[in-house]
Amino acid sequence: MPFANDHKRIWACRYCGRRCRTEKGLNSHVTQVQCWKAGLPLMTPQSMLATCTTSLQTLLSIPTAPEPDSTHTTRSRHIEIQAQAELQNNNIQRDDEEGLNNNRTGPNPHSGSSSNMNTNSSSYPQEQRLCIESFPGAAAVYYPGKTAMDEFNGDRFATERETNLYYPFANRNEWQSANWLLTSSLSMGEINTFLKLEATKNHHFSFRTAQELKARMDLLPTVARWKSKRLIMDPSYPTKKPVHLFYRDAIEVLQDILKSPLVQDFLSFTPLQIFETAAKLSRVYDSWLSSERAWRLQSELPQGHTLIGTILSSDKTTISVMTGNRCAHPLLISIANIDCEYLSKASHHLFQLLALLPIPTFTHRSREIRGVLDNRMFHRCLDIVLQPLKLAAAVGVMMADPVAKIDALATKSDPQDIERYWPLAQKSRTNGVVDPCWRDWASSDPSEFLLPEILHHWHKFFFDHDLKWCINVVGAEEIDFRYSLVQKRQGFRIFAEGISRLKQVTGRDQREIQRYVVTVVAGATSNRFLLAVRALCDFRYAGQAPRFNDATAMRVQRALSEFHEVKDEVLKLGGRLNSKGEPLENWEIPKLEFMQSVFPSIKSSGPIIQWDANKTERAHITTVKVPARSGNGREYETQICRQLDLQSRMRHFDLMTSMKDANVDFRIINDSEDIDGSVEPDLASMPSEPTTSSTTIMTTSDLIDHVLPVSTKIWGSTRSTKNLFTAAASLRNDPNAPQPLRTFLGNRGHTAFHLIREPDLKTYTVHDAQALFQLPDFSVALLDYLNRARSGTSAFAIAGRRIADEVSTEFPFSIKIWSKLHIQGKQYHDIHLPNDTHTVFATPPDADWRFGRNDCALINIDDQNVWPQSSLEGHCVVMVKMIFAPAYSKNKSHHPRTDEFLAYCERFDVVNQPAPPPQYADIPCYQAWKPYYPDYFSGCYVLRKALRANGKPFGDIIPISQFRAQVDVTPRLRGAADSRLTRSNVMAYASDYLLNKYWEKELWYALEKSDLCARC
Repeated sequence: MPFANDHKRIWACRYCGRRCRTEKGLNSHVTQVQCWKAGLPLMTPQSMLATCTTSLQTLLSIPTAPEPDSTHTTRSRHIEIQAQAELQNNNIQRDDEEGLNNNRTGPNPHSGSSSNMNTNSSSYPQEQRLCIESFPGAAAVYYPGKTAMDEFNGDRFATERETNLYYPFANRNEWQSANWLLTSSLSMGEINTFLKLEATKNHHFSFRTAQELKARMDLLPTVARWKSKRLIMDPSYPTKKPVHLFYRDAIEVLQDILKSPLVQDFLSFTPLQIFETAAKLSRVYDSWLSSERAWRLQSELPQGHTLIGTILSSDKTTISVMTGNRCAHPLLISIANIDCEYLSKASHHLFQLLALLPIPTFTHRSREIRGVLDNRMFHRCLDIVLQPLKLAAAVGVMMADPVAKIDALATKSDPQDIERYWPLAQKSRTNGVVDPCWRDWASSDPSEFLLPEILHHWHKFFFDHDLKWCINVVGAEEIDFRYSLVQKRQGFRIFAEGISRLKQVTGRDQREIQRYVVTVVAGATSNRFLLAVRALCDFRYAGQAPRFNDATAMRVQRALSEFHEVKDEVLKLGGRLNSKGEPLENWEIPKLEFMQSVFPSIKSSGPIIQWDANKTERAHITTVKVPARSGNGREYETQICRQLDLQSRMRHFDLMTSMKDANVDFRIINDSEDIDGSVEPDLASMPSEPTTSSTTIMTTSDLIDHVLPVSTKIWGSTRSTKNLFTAAASLRNDPNAPQPLRTFLGNRGHTAFHLIREPDLKTYTVHDAQALFQLPDFSVALLDYLNRARSGTSAFAIAGRRIADEVSTEFPFSIKIWSKLHIQGKQYHDIHLPNDTHTVFATPPDADWRFGRNDCALINIDDQNVWPQSSLEGHCVVMVKMIFAPAYSKNKSHHPRTDEFLAYCERFDVVNQPAPPPQYADIPCYQAWKPYYPDYFSGCYVLRKALRANGKPFGDIIPISQFRAQVDVTPRLRGAADSRLTRSNVMAYASDYLLNKYWEKELWYALEKSDLCARC
């Protein structure tokens, strides 16, 4: 029964929420009460996003009239994308035949293009130094086609939504309730129970059961539909069950991704060549579009055509909980033209499930033959799913068949006779696949599109190999004890029980272990073995940079070369063992061999961090595991498809209604002529202008400005990253903020600090604090600080002899003491973006920490050097012993520089090391702290506590504003570690220390000092 015939429509005011029975009553309410003048915000549902201003068909194929002198003569095949059909039955289209309908190909003389021309997707500290060239004639902008809002307004229920925006629901409140019920973890039975409650019945929902609620969702506007196909198997190699492939049209899925206005500002379609200087001697690679391959692929397209990079990710995942062996094989898809950092946010839903690949169970007895059959099934399914993308890529010159060697084998043995074919394939080092999925994909090369991946290729390699070498060489008991001595840092994991017995670990655990492996192993084994471990760590850290130039890209390769030079030491010390504990005398590790492709991949496809699998692993949870577990456990593939279709419909509907409720329209504003003036507009194909008085916007920033006042959440996560710089600027402009400010900036504005409002220890005298923290010269150091401040010192350093004598008199102020300080810096590769916030502790001695809990920090002692671009020059490493601020009583004058937060710190001195080998002496990391060299084998600077003539630590008072970053200083243990050492006393008893640059990537980048673009 139609919704309008069974339920009365309720009219609600969009400002105050008052409900009226008729539209006339609502108009009277608005006219008489005029609540819209009271400043009340519009009551909108969760505001997500409008659509991108273009359709994907206008981006994939653009008919242009080439200029007479154009060198692009390649003929193009245009792709006509047919309109979506409505989902039939269970929202899944079932095809009887295995082939795809190829009717989508054919000329489209009226297709247009509208693309974002933002060609500089990254911000640089010194943009004037960069020379940026855009590909000429790429991504031509034409008059826009229909937006998603136009399609929403033309939906089959558009007439009903003219009077009730939330049809098939009664009003906004009912839609919000329905949305919450179906996105929650409630089962169908629990939803029915909820709807039967008396409190729920009082709301008079138009649906009474969960089944009726889901039926309403089928009336929402459609999205990319799901299809299923039964695959006909070879009778010679049967399976236990019929094999079904569930998939969607790749072009339609990409269209859905491009429908977000919040993506608009992060999209770029023009390939770039970025050079460090106008001399064009060194390239910069910061995205896929700035890579050599993107430029080359664009040159193969006719002028004006647009290049879209497709990201495909496939990996099996377990969907069973605790027990069972249920697995799924999802294939995810996204777009490489979207900014990498924005793409990595799981809450943006930019990685969409394209297909659920079957996992057949073959009945053949041979395990190797079953493996060949699995490989062939994988490529067969990809051949079907990726067919629309292959058609879209058929613009330009076709490549030769990349598997010519397999074709030659076919003359010797029938590929269908796998028992005879497989031995021949093994001799040629192939996996037995005869028809790879990329064989007919234009401009495809497996050596270029099969990219390195950080999570599995690097971090898991470390856990499976590097760490095992260290355990075998150092010894499990020794390395566990050394890891138990690692200092506790807030936000970082420690391993009090060691790491030798770890089995199932996450990618984060693997990264946490890597932070300390070099400093833990240092001194426990040979220098050559330590160098092998350090070289691979340098390789991983250098390869994770968000931007490369020729020098930093070569740094990755040079680190790998260092490892290969000394890798024989690992075998010599018995580091490589098989499962039986027997030594291995080979390096047959596929992931190690694949590392050779990292350097060429950076130049070919841009930074490796773009292809990190962390975001796709997270997408497995939202697109596969959660939908599978919300069903009844039977036919999980079908239930996953239904659940994802439901979620996509709801997000799209919520998006459109939020936009209309906020009275905004997202589209390109048409000018009187086209941007390039070369093509006349087709007025018949252009959408009509909106008839309502809505505000037309065309950028993400404008959308946020218009929608945020009426909606608290547009799209994505509501939990923003802490930005102390913004908070400090807000407090600085607030005249009523209590002084001294608890959130403030450093003396150069590149570092922000935060302390809690109330101190941990209040109103201590100087001498009481000196006794509590066991700092014999604290009072003298405070007097020296006051004298230096009175003389006009701007940058304080821990140096020089004591000026004041022993103090016995009382100070004119007391002190308030804080136990921790939050510090936030700027990112090395982009000084406009804040780094993660770190916490520096400085607590007095107690039962748990005999010598106090004291973290280490980096302070600036020369205003001419700016962290992190200047690296360690003009800086000093200190241990923070006390954080305090003077507290004067009323009507007492203040000493200079006592109206700010201070810290008592003890200095570390650098112990210079021998110069590195000549072939590596030019690497910038060896000039990060002139004239000192780091230890070549560990890559870390060697430190030692600075002592005065009387043998006491060298300490002084330093303003907090001179702090720059928290650092990790690790004791340098030689030989077997003393069993009496603990985490609380090892820093006090050690004689030498290592400045662990592997503790954090941002610290590693600063000490490498190799990215010229980041220098000031």
